[in-house]
Amino acid sequence: MNKYLLIGLTILVVILVGTITLLNLAEVQNIVTASAFSDLTPVQFNQALNTGLYRLIDVRTLAEYKTGHIKGAKEEDFYQTAAFSKYLDSLDKNGKYLVYCHTGKRSGLTLGLMQQEGFKNVYDLAGGFSAWESSNLPVEK
Repeated sequence: MNKYLLIGLTILVVILVGTITLLNLAEVQNIVTASAFSDLTPVQFNQALNTGLYRLIDVRTLAEYKTGHIKGAKEEDFYQTAAFSKYLDSLDKNGKYLVYCHTGKRSGLTLGLMQQEGFKNVYDLAGGFSAWESSNLPVEK
């Protein structure tokens, strides 16, 4: 193979890989530019989760969690107020978090609490776990 052709093909591959990477970064940027402390649709929430940059917190009860949850979620019962408060205090305020409950009420309250406590990057699943299931996204039991 001609060495100039090989160099040209190599440059083309680098450009294509760079373009694909920029497209993926653009998808992530759409999530990140959403105001911190906002709701994400199930699809956006899933995209954010798939980046691997966020810790996932399920604020439902243990019984609810056992009926099905999003893979990788840490269950912390919002209604166990003392333990829940202690858990929030243990988290890095500069970390990135995705929070959900059944319909969005508890996770919305959690979002507000975390904002008041000085957290920087927290997103809520709009419509909660029920919206996740309705979107046919993966559930772990």
